[in-house]
Amino acid sequence: MDRKKAKSSIRKNARAEKPYDTAKRTRRRTSKSSTAPPPPSLPSSTSSSSLPGPPLTEFRKTCLDTIRERYPDLEPRDDWDILTLATTPLRSGTTAEIYAQLDRALATRIKAHGEKETRNNVRKLLDMHMELTGVKPPPGSVDKFTFIRPIPDSRYSIRLFPGAFSDRQYCLDFVDTESGKPVNSPFEYELWAIPDPEAPWLSLPMSGKLHSIECAHGIRQKDILPGHEKFILRDGQTCVLIRPGKRSLRFTVPVREVEPDVKVDESMDVLNLPRVVRF
Repeated sequence: MDRKKAKSSIRKNARAEKPYDTAKRTRRRTSKSSTAPPPPSLPSSTSSSSLPGPPLTEFRKTCLDTIRERYPDLEPRDDWDILTLATTPLRSGTTAEIYAQLDRALATRIKAHGEKETRNNVRKLLDMHMELTGVKPPPGSVDKFTFIRPIPDSRYSIRLFPGAFSDRQYCLDFVDTESGKPVNSPFEYELWAIPDPEAPWLSLPMSGKLHSIECAHGIRQKDILPGHEKFILRDGQTCVLIRPGKRSLRFTVPVREVEPDVKVDESMDVLNLPRVVRF
């Protein structure tokens, strides 16, 4: 076999040994994306009320609620304004100055992606229904998944309220014990996540300081809107609130349970053993 034929044979063998065919993979991805289901619609009142977390919410409504709170005197002109005002930090100014910022941002996006694609993508995003995290319940609102516990030697309380159930997220904020109104960092403290003291072997043997969502997104403490600060925790997570000169406070986030939608495997026997054995 001459050198050219040998190289050709090697190349053919190498192609045959590749675990995936790039062309086929591309076609499968394209086909899969083209048949993807549409965004889920709002669940019925019965199904949504049975879930241990907030129901799916239209993103447009969430954005409009945010705008009414941040810019009470500003009226969005179109979908681009709705999305940008709700999700992008803008410099404060007059209505005309804010509109000018929005117009410049839109012009930049259209230049990169075209007007039709830009506006279609914004509309599709606003029309989606999403499982949101961090939407605070009204002051004084209490249900079976919301908990308010006074902090010893303080006029404030810790409040736990449901976040996205699919990610087993619980939210924490501080509220005035008397009025129930949320407040931002009302005193000097640190919030830490620690291993479960009752089963430390089930988690990583380490602790970590927790930060608010706003801090994680680069918002300075002084720039957080009053009463908006919040932390994202997880179901079953154990935390410690540390305050200088005061006793630390430990708590474990509740675990929300739903009836598992799984079929019992009848092909095996199950041994009946206790879940907990106490000394």
